[in-house]
Amino acid sequence: MGSLSFALVDAASFDAIPDPAQPGARCQTCDYWERLDGARTGDEASEPRLALKRSRLLAGAKLAGAYAMLAHRDGAAVGYAQFGPMSVYPRAQSIRERYPQLPDSPAPWVVTCLQIVDALGPDRLSVGTALLEALRQELDRRGIGAVEAYPEGGADAWLASPGPPSIYVAAGFELVAGDDRYPVYRRELSEGAEVGWDDLLERTQPVADEGDAWPLPIPRRASEDDLFRLPDKPKRTNPFGED
Repeated sequence: MGSLSFALVDAASFDAIPDPAQPGARCQTCDYWERLDGARTGDEASEPRLALKRSRLLAGAKLAGAYAMLAHRDGAAVGYAQFGPMSVYPRAQSIRERYPQLPDSPAPWVVTCLQIVDALGPDRLSVGTALLEALRQELDRRGIGAVEAYPEGGADAWLASPGPPSIYVAAGFELVAGDDRYPVYRRELSEGAEVGWDDLLERTQPVADEGDAWPLPIPRRASEDDLFRLPDKPKRTNPFGED
């Protein structure tokens, strides 16, 4: 299968995120999970969309780490996972609200995207499982108590951004709600945090010339250019899509 390695996405590797399975989609400009009315497609030349997506993925880097991870085989990026707290992904929160039987504690993070390049053929499942395991170790390091995913069934389960349910089963997740079409998979974690308060404080020390960017870039006022801003009264669209 070749040598596999895993690393959190950073500013230098952001452009190396491979294209997902869905035709026309592009991870670097996708805001499907960040907005209830988001889309997976985007103009490759749209620098504002690229900048917004990059800033979202790297928003937690100063605290404990980015919200995305790449899988490399023999030096080439072959897989991508996006994750984070529910507050970062309104669509995930909207989906979760449909299942009141889900436990509130420990509060989960969510894996929104898990994509492996189709060129890997039969190795696709094993690489995806290994990427999920690396992600699990990273969340353990951050002290996260549980992680969930909402993959969708279908003729080609790779077309949905979370990837096939079979990968989550292979990685130790359990089906806790939903059905074959819209399942909810969850895995309890060990909370073996290596990131403590001292580490967080060290990571968030001001750096010269950072200005308003420390500790996180927070806009001074709402901007019409912010593609991730929810409307004042968001329309409760179907978070699973219209198809």
